[in-house]
Amino acid sequence: MTWPEVGKRRWVGVVLASAALAVAAIAAVAGLTWQRLQAGSGGRASGAADAELAAEVQRRYGGIKLLRFHGQPEISVAEWLARPKERPAVLVDVREPHERRVSMLPGAITKEEFERNSFRYRSWVVVPYCTIGVRSGIYTKTLRDQGFEAQNLAGSALAWAHAGLPFEAAGKATRRVHVFNAGWNLLPRGYEPVVSDSLSLPGDGPSPRLE
Repeated sequence: MTWPEVGKRRWVGVVLASAALAVAAIAAVAGLTWQRLQAGSGGRASGAADAELAAEVQRRYGGIKLLRFHGQPEISVAEWLARPKERPAVLVDVREPHERRVSMLPGAITKEEFERNSFRYRSWVVVPYCTIGVRSGIYTKTLRDQGFEAQNLAGSALAWAHAGLPFEAAGKATRRVHVFNAGWNLLPRGYEPVVSDSLSLPGDGPSPRLE
């Protein structure tokens, strides 16, 4: 074999080896990029799903508010957190006992506790809440008719969860939340829903007169 032929074969081998390395490098980079894209798209998809759930909370609450307690004062979760601390305020959980046993908003009191000691809160801002704000909106109207400065917590427990805030059970932080029933499970990622078999929204029944 002549030297030119040897050189030619070596050159072809080098070219083929270089091409193989290039293909391997491209494949590796492509695989890594695909994995990152998959992870990124999964995060975006999950984030988009949470945003859609948050929008659904607002849509449902807004629709029922127009029908059941239009014009009643309300306060958002963000406004509650940023409220002036010199004015005393209290969160009142108007849900049923089995719902509250799962968890409550930190610092909240039960409706029964509030009604037993309602005279203490005459000068306070009273903020009722429930799952999404329907029962608490009705209760807000009752309280205002009786002279309390009440404001409904818009979106209530569901809005609290979408703000990424913890709940409380037996003095400890938790992310388990009773969501009334399966049709109202609009919790974002990271929260554990607890549901009842079958519950319906309450009507405007009579409420006790508070002192």
